Amino acid sequence: MPIPPTAPNPFAAQAHAAVCSWLSRFGICQSPASQRNLRRARITDTTALAYPDAGPADLVRLTQWLYWTFIMDDDFDDGPDGRDPARCEEALTSLVRVLDGGGGRTPATHAFADIWQRMLANRSAAWRKEFRKDTEEWLWTYYEDTVDRAADRYPCIDAYRYRRARGVGAHMFLTLAELGAGLDLPEALRHLPALQDLKRAAAEYTGLNNDLWSVAKDRSVGVFHNAVVLLERNEGHTARVAADRVAGMLADCAEAMLTAARELPAQLDATGMTGPARTDALTCATAYEKFVRGCFDYYHQADRYTRPEPCSSSTPAPVHRLFEPVQPPTTTHHP
Repeated sequence: MPIPPTAPNPFAAQAHAAVCSWLSRFGICQSPASQRNLRRARITDTTALAYPDAGPADLVRLTQWLYWTFIMDDDFDDGPDGRDPARCEEALTSLVRVLDGGGGRTPATHAFADIWQRMLANRSAAWRKEFRKDTEEWLWTYYEDTVDRAADRYPCIDAYRYRRARGVGAHMFLTLAELGAGLDLPEALRHLPALQDLKRAAAEYTGLNNDLWSVAKDRSVGVFHNAVVLLERNEGHTARVAADRVAGMLADCAEAMLTAARELPAQLDATGMTGPARTDALTCATAYEKFVRGCFDYYHQADRYTRPEPCSSSTPAPVHRLFEPVQPPTTTHHP
């Protein structure tokens, strides 16, 4: 990890209080199991580390977005929605409909519609287009993984690396790094090769690093969409050798990030980009790097990854019950 650490966002406590109120408002994550999962994950810490420069209002919506994506990820990974292609398609279709302005009848779609509209507020058309593309691609990776499970298909590592960057939501979260840094890049800057290369390498690093930390949890629930597990299965490596291979991939990603960052100023010179636009492009590159470093530091702190719980049942269960009918909110103590 060649990127230096940054102090976490000072507005984390304020953002966490807003998340607790938001979860109660939409009646999601009310069960003891769901709340235990959230406590162990320490999602507010992720946001504070990954978006250290976000203002208080922006940190609130970034934290709520990360909570919602984490909660949904748990249900698809650990519950039946990620085991049945038809059921997965139905759930995803209801969520994609929200991207187009639709509503819904479940806690998931109600909460999603609320946070989706607030994420788009005061953002440019170029940013909205990028964020929507990244979000929809992330959503459909759940269907791709579900079909693999149903067909007992183990993807090759090269194809998996591309999908994993999308599946962990890294492209989407890196687009949010603009919001966290107070930026909104014009369309042309989004197509600078160095900035695109940096984003791709950062996204792949984020996905592969997550695999190293989540391999124990993935094994416990029968998830094989993990680079370590796939290298064991497809290439016959031991767990240690497979993990070392993934560490080598991370080193390659880190070098690609540094190379792209070094190339960016010359590309800005070539385009004649000066003034605030040039500053914003360089700040965006730094925001990408801070996101990657923040995620790296987060895994060392969360019980979810440092103290994995044994699986209590072999039967998939929807921990957060996202796609069940809306229940009246109850008074609970949130993590």
